[in-house]
Amino acid sequence: MKKSPTAEIISVGNELLIGHTIDTNSFWIAKRLTRFGWTLQRITVLRDSLEAIQDGVRGALRRNPNLLITLGGLGPTHDDMTLKGVGLALGKRLALNPEAFAMVKARYSALEASTGLTRFRRKMATLPEGAIPLPNPVGTAPGVAITIDKTRLVSLPGVPSEMKAIFTGSVIPILIASKGQAPLEVSIGLVGIIESALAPALDRTRKAFPRLYFKSHPRGREGGVRTLIQLHVYSVDRESRVQLDKAIAYLLRELSKSAYSGPKGQEKPARKMLES
Repeated sequence: MKKSPTAEIISVGNELLIGHTIDTNSFWIAKRLTRFGWTLQRITVLRDSLEAIQDGVRGALRRNPNLLITLGGLGPTHDDMTLKGVGLALGKRLALNPEAFAMVKARYSALEASTGLTRFRRKMATLPEGAIPLPNPVGTAPGVAITIDKTRLVSLPGVPSEMKAIFTGSVIPILIASKGQAPLEVSIGLVGIIESALAPALDRTRKAFPRLYFKSHPRGREGGVRTLIQLHVYSVDRESRVQLDKAIAYLLRELSKSAYSGPKGQEKPARKMLES
């Protein structure tokens, strides 16, 4: 059985940890990793701290993901320290990369008449030794890629438009090349049952189909006029895809056997509504 390739994301920025900015970048990437058959195992959010970045990267590399993505911290300001932290984690010094320097220079030539590259601008072309720059078609800081053993580490800017542009141009080809297969998903709306009443039937179904992933999401307030649980069932691997329909049928049979106590204490059968 072929396992799906794995990935981790490290998102860097104090603004994420003080509640100033929502990490929409990781959400966007997670959807695309899933779409191309990759398993995202972890998302880590770190402060703008060399020690935190170094420890975070080292910790991720010990878990040997196929792809490690860092987000943010590639710009020219003092708090943009991701690449220095990556260098410390890998034991590699930083040096001006000629290819990255040409990218930065060309970008500023297009933005302004003067092409003076200050030390702050040169900083964006200073990469860990052995790294290669990734073109940034909408911004100034290149993305960065480097391979460590079985892990490909990719550092992307935190600006969403720049991250998406580099990811689309340089990372999606990596995802496609793995020939992963996206999981199948079935979504079911269960009406008139609360989550604690669903749990026994769901537990029996989960044990009967251990290679499927079940996740329930209560919608609205328990005991309300119309309780609703949104249940998602995912295939974990290629072989489990054929079990989805059987698992749903099994769960519905288990629910039809049971009753639960309604909001006012009456015993009621579960009413079910199947959604696409």
